[in-house]
Amino acid sequence: MGVGVGTVDDRGYVIPPRFWAWAGTRRAVRVFLWLFALGVGAHHLWHARNWLADGPDTPTHRRRPDPGGHGHTQIDFGGQWVMGRMLVLGHGRDLYHRQRQWEVVREGYPVSAETPVQREETLVPRHLRQLARSDDDVGHDADRLMSWFMGADPPQPWKTVGGAAAAPLAAGPFGGPFAAVALHQAAAQSVTSDVAAEVSAPAVGGPLYPPVHAFFYAPLGLFDHPHDAYALFQVIAVGLAYVAGLGVNVLTRGRVWWSVASAGVLLYPGCRSGLDLGQNPTLSLCIALWGWVLAARGREWAGGAVWGIFAFKPVWGMAFFLVPLLAGRWRVCLAMVGTGAVLGALTLPVVGVQTWFDWLAVGKEAAGVYNESLNWINLSRDLQGIPRRFLLDFTRPEAERDTPQARAVAWGLWGVVFGTTVLVYRVWANRRKPIGLGAGFLFLGAFLTCYRFMYYDVLLSLVGVVCLLAEPGRFFRTRVFGVDLTPQVPMPARSLDRPAAAADPFGPKLVGYVSSVPLTLLAGLYLVENVLTGLAVEATVGVIGWGHPTTAADGATAMTTPRMHADTSIAYPWDTVLVIALWAWCGLQLILRGERSEGQPDDPGRVTPGEPAGGRPPG
Repeated sequence: MGVGVGTVDDRGYVIPPRFWAWAGTRRAVRVFLWLFALGVGAHHLWHARNWLADGPDTPTHRRRPDPGGHGHTQIDFGGQWVMGRMLVLGHGRDLYHRQRQWEVVREGYPVSAETPVQREETLVPRHLRQLARSDDDVGHDADRLMSWFMGADPPQPWKTVGGAAAAPLAAGPFGGPFAAVALHQAAAQSVTSDVAAEVSAPAVGGPLYPPVHAFFYAPLGLFDHPHDAYALFQVIAVGLAYVAGLGVNVLTRGRVWWSVASAGVLLYPGCRSGLDLGQNPTLSLCIALWGWVLAARGREWAGGAVWGIFAFKPVWGMAFFLVPLLAGRWRVCLAMVGTGAVLGALTLPVVGVQTWFDWLAVGKEAAGVYNESLNWINLSRDLQGIPRRFLLDFTRPEAERDTPQARAVAWGLWGVVFGTTVLVYRVWANRRKPIGLGAGFLFLGAFLTCYRFMYYDVLLSLVGVVCLLAEPGRFFRTRVFGVDLTPQVPMPARSLDRPAAAADPFGPKLVGYVSSVPLTLLAGLYLVENVLTGLAVEATVGVIGWGHPTTAADGATAMTTPRMHADTSIAYPWDTVLVIALWAWCGLQLILRGERSEGQPDDPGRVTPGEPAGGRPPG
């Protein structure tokens, strides 16, 4: 008699345990999780390197000589590379002078690296273009980058000087020597000392980054071609995601494994966009996480010094300064301010004092653009940008869009979040605890009160989530309950009881789960980032009852129904809305339950990186 499929061994296993028992060991689980985390990083790096690259169906006239991605032509990385490049070339005192920026940008973004349609039809009138399908196809890379910078070039003086230089040529071959002399004399008289002074005066403008930022990016400025610097920075940014994951592991006392934390960082909102654009949210996250890890372990001077590195992104330095200020960690505050001041002072021998004033002028102009530009408002995630999406009339010119009502509502929303964060944390939170409900609420509030930030900077809200993850049993535990769908029909009375059926532990069961609020919101953040944003689900709601008649120019009448449109693309701040909901839940729990009586947790640094504390499974 042959051996059946189901009788491979004496214990009745179809597949012998020696082929699969290893899959349930701790080592195997760690290996699988690391393979997943490394796979996510490899995917994100591949996507970033190929973002905006030529596809197989890209027409020949729209192909670049370099087949790779050309995200380096966007302002997000291009502006940072220009700052570092100018410092390397010795233009430290001209960091915000557009005349000098033009030289660096034209050298770094040559016409030879552009598409044929850019090279051939950029200066051709629209009605004579043969290859360009729209205005997006034309325009030199250098011109686009400079148009995104703050400031403007003085047009009138340059027109006068250019006309004066070309005037002697206007006489033509038959004008005679007297005509040439007369034109030359007239040209010389037109270029007065005032015109020459205005042409020589620097036109202040450029990227929004402070001079400290130029020193951070000086190593990338050593590359003659921004494309190479862009590729290198993307590799560094992916590596920093794993460094941030280690910080999560240490801050949560090993409850979140290093591999799981790294994958969580890479999949969190803002990370992939930052990698595509060559932006630096993973660096900022590392600063925020590791500074707090050091402070939580009692090394407050060191933690404050790490946070002082935010001098290269002052808006985040000012936002997170709220954390040690309200927590009463004065050493962190002093070290943070001192480190930032030292970094700023170290730039003075190279850039001078005036360069810092130029940067302030650039920032002031950018603040106005943030309040008016539809593109910037759509891509921003700060509190002040949310009400402006609904209160501004974007059909009007930019200079006429912002209104006192919009400014009042925007600052009012910011003030409510700031005031609530200060009040609730100071009254109900335990300021000695560096993790937990109070710390999470404080970090989320500090994140939300940042003056201006874009969609890729949502990654920094992860610090508040990590403070909650350090106590997963309290905030992320789900409840399981059984569901019995058997109809409960009254049975007639019996003289003898029916014997109870034997319980079957392996039989089918119908159970339900009740998720915790923070777990649901966290799942929503990952869902928005990794599914809904790419799908760009649209919805339009109209209220027929509020319809009203309208009359067209030709006299025709019709009923107009008010409609509201929304979608899940990056044009809507769904991630910020979820962060606000998580912040509000934390604040409500603090008010209802309090945290004052809870003691100081164990030292979050006394764990082996990558291993769970006390042999517990990952949170």
